[in-house]
Amino acid sequence: MKIIPVTFYYTSFFLTFVIGLLQTKILTTVLTPNEYGELQLIIPLLGWVVLIGCLGTPQFIIRYYNRDKLNIYKESLFISTIGILVVSLVAYLFFYYFSSNYTSFIHSFHLGLLFLLAAFTQQIITLIKALLRVQERHVFYNAITISIKFFIVAGVICCILLLSKSPIEEYLLGLSIGSIVILFLLVWYFNMHYLYKWRKPSLLTVKKVFSYGLPIVSIMLMGDLLTNLNRYIIFMELDSASVAKYSIGSMIASLCFVVLYEPLNTILHPPVFKMWEENKKQKCRNIITRYINLYLIIGLIILGLAIRFEDILIYLIANMDYRLPAGGFAILLISNFLLGIYRFLSIHYYIEKNTRELGFLFFISIFVTLVTAWMLIKPLGIQGAIISILFGMAILTIMVWIRGQRNINLRLFYRYLIPSIIISLFFIISPVLSAWDIYSPLRWIDATVSLAIAAFSSYYLYKMFEKNNGSSFLRID
Repeated sequence: MKIIPVTFYYTSFFLTFVIGLLQTKILTTVLTPNEYGELQLIIPLLGWVVLIGCLGTPQFIIRYYNRDKLNIYKESLFISTIGILVVSLVAYLFFYYFSSNYTSFIHSFHLGLLFLLAAFTQQIITLIKALLRVQERHVFYNAITISIKFFIVAGVICCILLLSKSPIEEYLLGLSIGSIVILFLLVWYFNMHYLYKWRKPSLLTVKKVFSYGLPIVSIMLMGDLLTNLNRYIIFMELDSASVAKYSIGSMIASLCFVVLYEPLNTILHPPVFKMWEENKKQKCRNIITRYINLYLIIGLIILGLAIRFEDILIYLIANMDYRLPAGGFAILLISNFLLGIYRFLSIHYYIEKNTRELGFLFFISIFVTLVTAWMLIKPLGIQGAIISILFGMAILTIMVWIRGQRNINLRLFYRYLIPSIIISLFFIISPVLSAWDIYSPLRWIDATVSLAIAAFSSYYLYKMFEKNNGSSFLRID
């Protein structure tokens, strides 16, 4: 594994999340929980539109760029543009009729146009990131990723602070403006004029996009539905303020682990696909096994640390108005920790091109999540929706783990996992200094010492794991 590209990816992921957290802090300060909750109902819908409308073309570019070069991007742009137009119109009609009984939503022609514009700009951004990723232009990719996040957040914040219409319209407008600025820079400043050029695809290409991309889109969509669909159940059964609390808790829990596993998966997929096609299957298994164990070793420590400092995490990102019921945040953390395990295990479905089975497993987990949510949300409130996420994620991870053993032949290194578990339990069980009193110096001393222990422990276990087992794993060079 090349150290420099890994460092780039971790740096860009860290900076983009810091910028995103700054946006969240500002939004939760200037908006009420009800307004922020309403905003969190439109954001997943926009993400689903872009995901479905692109028809899997970003993944198609990554898969076939080495063969077709820029032609694959131009054809994908043509296909996804048509897809975005159709899906955006359908999605907005759905949102219009879904929310027609809720007076807090104000419908307008402007909202529909802004939703469509935001979907179009995000579509192009997604394709560009896929193109740069597969070209392995690591420095440029990470620089652009950070710039995209910066301009989008700047646009959103400026529109919300300067305009006085509705938070949803202001968010969509700011998102679109920020995206257009970065696209302008790419096309004219970096002379990437091919980014806006279409190429009419052949019928064979369209068939390949549908056959390869749509199964992947279905899986990615269900993965997002698994964690975000509960927002609409919470909204219908409770209120938008509860949606805001759930969204903030889910965001924090996700960030605790996504910054660990997502950079690794970003650089892992292209070379693993290539190795598998070259019949270097054992090398693939070794690399995947290595990364899963590293994720487990460090992720367990992060889990305990995050549970210990729930109050500080909420304070840094939002405020105490967004606090979940006792135990809710810990459940979300465990759910997202399991999601990280799934992300590594699911690779075998893609290299074996067996995405139909993975889609079926996702369907089962989503079904369990929704049924559990409907059953528990009335007696337990928002806590019931949170518990349902844990059930669904646990079922998905267990099923993928069992099915993946044939291809991955996963081996766990308990010599390093057990110390991680002990350290995690130490953070959770040991007495907390001035809990929920973030203005107490003792609380921040506790946080500083605990963070130092976690960092040292993670680094030490990582180095010992690499020292004693590195030679048995083939790295990505």
